[in-house]
Amino acid sequence: MNDPQSPLRQASNFPGNLLRRCHQISVAIFLNKGKPLQVTQLQYIVLAALEERGTLDQSRLGGLTALDRNTTAVVVKKLEARGLVTRERNAQDRRSMLVTLSAQGRDLRRRAEVVAVDTQDELMAPLSAAERETLRGLLQKIADQNNGLSRVPVIK
Repeated sequence: MNDPQSPLRQASNFPGNLLRRCHQISVAIFLNKGKPLQVTQLQYIVLAALEERGTLDQSRLGGLTALDRNTTAVVVKKLEARGLVTRERNAQDRRSMLVTLSAQGRDLRRRAEVVAVDTQDELMAPLSAAERETLRGLLQKIADQNNGLSRVPVIK
């Protein structure tokens, strides 16, 4: 069907759907490039947050990375199983867990930075440098202005 008003064509061109498709592509590129390191985008962002901020309460870690509680718990458990992070009960609040980056985790995060940068370069390859910066700025504006609408808003 070539009708520009067809329901599928219209839905396919919604910005949200295009963002979803671009996200799928980004994940696929990252997984392919990160295969030797056995790291995912979600694991990378968690490692990056811990390297930058130090030991964090698991719920704060989720807030900084816009990951819900369950996803944060799964990612942290996988990282812990590999010796990339440690978890311990928070002495001030026994209900919460503190997550700390290990030396192995710091090393993996630094090696995976190349994967993250290369993924972005490949994803954005169809765009000029100016278009890349415009798109990045527009996406940041959308994310910032709509943060409160998210199921998992980013906390600063």
